Amino acid sequence: MKYDGKKIIGAGVLFILLVINVGSIGITSQKNNPQPLGILEYEPRIHDFGDMYEGETNSTIFDIWTSGGCCELIFNLTWDCPWVTVFPTSGVTNGEHIPITVTIDTTGLDSGLYGCDIQITTNGGGDGIFNVTLNIISHTYPALAFYPQSHYFGVLMEGVTEETTFEIWNSGTGTVSYELSWDEPWVSVSPTSGSSSGEHDLITVTIDTTGLPLGSSQESYIDITSNGGNKVFALWVIIGTTPNVEIENITGGLFRINTIVTNTGTEDAVGLEWKISLSGNGLILMGKETTGKLSILPIGEERTISSGLIFGLGDVEITVSLQNPESLPIVQKTPAKLFLFYIKI
Repeated sequence: MKYDGKKIIGAGVLFILLVINVGSIGITSQKNNPQPLGILEYEPRIHDFGDMYEGETNSTIFDIWTSGGCCELIFNLTWDCPWVTVFPTSGVTNGEHIPITVTIDTTGLDSGLYGCDIQITTNGGGDGIFNVTLNIISHTYPALAFYPQSHYFGVLMEGVTEETTFEIWNSGTGTVSYELSWDEPWVSVSPTSGSSSGEHDLITVTIDTTGLPLGSSQESYIDITSNGGNKVFALWVIIGTTPNVEIENITGGLFRINTIVTNTGTEDAVGLEWKISLSGNGLILMGKETTGKLSILPIGEERTISSGLIFGLGDVEITVSLQNPESLPIVQKTPAKLFLFYIKI
């Protein structure tokens, strides 16, 4: 029998096409539609503190959680209003409600309406804004106000002069008459008295470190007396060479919290006592507090301090504190989440 090669090839091609078409009948193409990330939810979304006087504080709470989605929601909060503080500033939720505390401090605010947007960003579950508003009203009588309320000059060598300023004004009605007094001879203030019916008066404070002991910590309190109340402006300075200890980083991980401590000052830090502690609503079964001491932290060097073994569950706040006789206490806090033996920051 003689075979026709062209016919055989044509039949083969037809068979292949038929198989492809038959195989595709009734089959729907499957697209890769991954389940979305956790969706941001938060309530309430606004809060009005209403009428407040200068110098008052107040706070409110809103909750953040996630609904739907496949994964945990990681969130961060940012704002640019100096009279607002927020805690915590970040967190993680798998559906549980995370309370966020917003605190306002009206110190230094003039009369009028104020608003602040707290931005909420997430790892893909959407963004949001929590808004706070308030109205600063005037007292019905003379009321002394001043801002800022303190100043730290840092580390200064002996024999130098530095200055800072603050403002005094009347946050009420009428006129405030005031006088300033202090005891330390290395401090001078100008002017030493004045009056305000609402305008801001600039006060200049000058310090002269000549003759002050090296390595000493000096402080001064300037008393402000007036017919609208009495208040105090505080200042302090460290004289001469001294260590400058800083907390560079706080990290979590398996079982322990690690912190990098550096000395950027001009003298070795000796006898540096440190503490790592956990607090908050979480269940802390082990490692609630760890203390230790660095015998010396040389100039320009860093050391890593670590907590003891940690075991727990839930939201916590980590506090790292440092103290030695030659510098002011240093405290740094950060929120974290315990997953049994894993600490997530």
